[in-house]
Amino acid sequence: MHFTPLLLAGVLAELGLAAYSIKDDYSADNFFNMFNFDTFDDPTHGYVNYVDQATADSQDLFNVNNGQVTFGVDHTNVASGRGRTSIRLSSKAQYTHGLVVVDLAHMPGSICGSWPAL
Repeated sequence: MHFTPLLLAGVLAELGLAAYSIKDDYSADNFFNMFNFDTFDDPTHGYVNYVDQATADSQDLFNVNNGQVTFGVDHTNVASGRGRTSIRLSSKAQYTHGLVVVDLAHMPGSICGSWPAL
């Protein structure tokens, strides 16, 4: 009697695992191809200047090195005009459901001036 529920649970687990497949790959080599660089005014009215990919690249706001993607804000210049130069990424893909696996080496905490979102 105890064997049947365990066998059924094992079969259901196998069926559940078989239902997932990799749809999109956000690895370092392909990461920035999967996103748009938004350049509109900050919808929360923050003091930030979102820039396009070419500008962000020229100002070293992102980097791909040893299979890792890093990005941040301009921390060397005095902010002026629209605000601190930064990037805002939005996915080109939309999902209604799924399983997302993320491997983060570092993500900023919720401190003043930081709005980490995933």
